[in-house]
Amino acid sequence: MSKPFQAKPRMAATIFVACMTLMGSAQAARVVLAQGNLSLERGDKTLPVVAGMQLQEEDVLHTAAGGETLLRFDNGARMLVRADSAVRFTTLRERGPVSKRRKAIRLVQGGLRYITGVGAARHRVAFETDTATIGIRGTDLDIAVSKDAQPDAPTGTYLQVNQGAAVLQALDGTVLDVERGEQAFGGEPDLTPKGEGGVKRPAGRKLQGLAGIFKKSGLDALMK
Repeated sequence: MSKPFQAKPRMAATIFVACMTLMGSAQAARVVLAQGNLSLERGDKTLPVVAGMQLQEEDVLHTAAGGETLLRFDNGARMLVRADSAVRFTTLRERGPVSKRRKAIRLVQGGLRYITGVGAARHRVAFETDTATIGIRGTDLDIAVSKDAQPDAPTGTYLQVNQGAAVLQALDGTVLDVERGEQAFGGEPDLTPKGEGGVKRPAGRKLQGLAGIFKKSGLDALMK
């Protein structure tokens, strides 16, 4: 069920994740497995992605067609970056007071799967897209960003909750509670089609049957 929420200025969407973490360094993630054509932008350099590589703040990870990589964070959280994706690690802050620890990861295009870790203290993880804000509670989820409009898949951010629960906030302020096994969408308010009687539908809504958006691969088995 959608809930009214005060609309905010147009801005990058943020996916807030409350999860458990251990004290760690600013390099809070490393590459566990690299498959296919991958590259990493670090400042003005482009580096090959290899197993064991430590990720730094402002790194941008690119996967080409057929390329995927499995990452592990210091708190045990795992992230699978799918093919044809781009992910920016904006903030990897693991030191200092618990209230100030934070990760901010921007999904520019493509898709990822994220499973929260377990540790000694809570902190925030933020996944950013252009069209939705998603808060999750100790969970396993898939996120996909579609930039190519299709009849059954408009451009926007797609969320699928595999375990746990999530809250999706769209750019128009609509808030959705998304439970295990459910899928939701956050799109451009100006591009949201009207419903019956010409009433404009909210930019955030639950969806059914989007198997073509959420793609699995052999690396998903390693996320367990």
